[in-house]
Amino acid sequence: MRFSVERGLKNQRGFTLLEMLIVISIVGVLAAVAVPRFTNAVALANTARIQSDLQVLNAAVVMYQTEKGTNPTKIEDLGDYVLDISNVKPPKGECRLKDGKSLTVTAASYGLVSDEKDGMQATCEGKKLSEFWRKE
Repeated sequence: MRFSVERGLKNQRGFTLLEMLIVISIVGVLAAVAVPRFTNAVALANTARIQSDLQVLNAAVVMYQTEKGTNPTKIEDLGDYVLDISNVKPPKGECRLKDGKSLTVTAASYGLVSDEKDGMQATCEGKKLSEFWRKE
């Protein structure tokens, strides 16, 4: 038995240092290409979700104004028009703005703002729907 174990160990081959360096280099190049693309995809997905949420909230604001005759004072006032309003929250992380900049979302919830030009609108981090952009 001992003879066959020793003989088997002598015939085993491992990877050479050069082979390991080539594999590590290939993995590094793939990671360098994949990570920025993944980060960009996450930012675009976050932006799309924020845009969708703001559209729904803006529609709820209009319905609230039409039915009640006044502006809502907080997002929770829109509970009759948005299903499970307490769980409508912006995604955390990067998103894209129209001016080409990125915005890091840290807000726990959406907000409302009123101005003379646009009236009452929902916001995320103080930005209105028209300020977000999904183009790559």
